[in-house]
Amino acid sequence: MRELVSQLIHRFADDDVTDVHFVPDEQQARVICRTGDGLKEQEAIPFSQYSSLVSHIRYESNLKEQNERIPQSGVYPIEKSGMRVAILPSRHGDAMSWRFYRAVVSHEVASTLLDPFTDMEWLRNQSHGCVIISGTTGAGKTTMLYSLMASMEGKRIISVEDPVECTVPGILQLELNEKAGFDATRCFEEILRADPDWIAFGEVRTAEAARLSINAALSGHVVLFTLHAGTVDEVFLRLKSLGISEEELTVCKKVIHLYREEGDVRCIVENLARIAHVGF
Repeated sequence: MRELVSQLIHRFADDDVTDVHFVPDEQQARVICRTGDGLKEQEAIPFSQYSSLVSHIRYESNLKEQNERIPQSGVYPIEKSGMRVAILPSRHGDAMSWRFYRAVVSHEVASTLLDPFTDMEWLRNQSHGCVIISGTTGAGKTTMLYSLMASMEGKRIISVEDPVECTVPGILQLELNEKAGFDATRCFEEILRADPDWIAFGEVRTAEAARLSINAALSGHVVLFTLHAGTVDEVFLRLKSLGISEEELTVCKKVIHLYREEGDVRCIVENLARIAHVGF
């Protein structure tokens, strides 16, 4: 079964796929892939083979079979990159999604999309506040995050990731492990004692993560985090839904919003103070 997974991964890599969704019915599992051009359906997998595939993925990702009727997520180990696995119970069995981590460490990514003076030099001169990298699935948020971390020479940067997708030289990268008690709250408590200039948070998804990021910025640090949002305006709606107040929003300085147009990554940079009234 590992050979089948390897064949699928190589096929998806050749097509520059970021996400794969397996949708089962009574006889087969549909295979739907996401690329920069959108969704594309591929050849379905017979249900008997798909059931074996799910069992293999569960085992290798340390997901327990007895929890098969509740949502689960984990990391499937593959060489040189990672694959996040999410399993959801459906009418016809487990639906499964794969998310590939192909983030790269490259100074050129940030320098190509951002202005060298109004954006990059501005970032280097900041001593506190939040900078948000937003965008939709596959827009390149994580790649931009890594690129900015690699571009900030002379800064003590500590990242909080779940999981660490690739190594950035010179950066202290911490990986969350809730089973071991090293959750986001504990991680931020320890980081603030370690004298960081910058704190990079992989992705803010919860009210707790939003609160921790805002509090760290209020304590005199630059906090850089990614946020899933379709537009710049939706960034404010997301933050509001996560419990961020208008007063707390003032610590957020800029949004770097990424999107794809005809397959290419585009970038918009907005000052939050100028457009904050949209979200509130």
